Amino acid sequence: MKNSRFHLIILSLLTMDFLGVRRVAFGDPAANRKLLESNPVSEATEDVKEFFSSVWGGACYTTSQCAGYISHCDKDQGVTVLDGECRLAWWVWLVLAIGIFLLLSCCISCICLPCCCLYTCCSNIL
Repeated sequence: MKNSRFHLIILSLLTMDFLGVRRVAFGDPAANRKLLESNPVSEATEDVKEFFSSVWGGACYTTSQCAGYISHCDKDQGVTVLDGECRLAWWVWLVLAIGIFLLLSCCISCICLPCCCLYTCCSNIL
């Protein structure tokens, strides 16, 4: 009795294994599988490229096609009178210039003023 039950379990496991192998071997062809169809890295790369083109250099017809608040559609940069290119707004350039100025002034003040911790290190170099 126990021996026949053991054979029944082995037979059922072999049948399930055979059906599983058959499904894998003769199942859907690789063209229908969705495993390798989408690549998240290439999708993310395309999203980043699309964002940067909406900020600078992307073709546009209206300002709404560019990134909101930080860029506008400049009709002077387009190929024809109807189209343009997305360009940064004037205040973005101002913020960048102020940031660079503050960074440079901090570096110069650390080199020249004795109140900074880097003064002793930089004064030995000069």
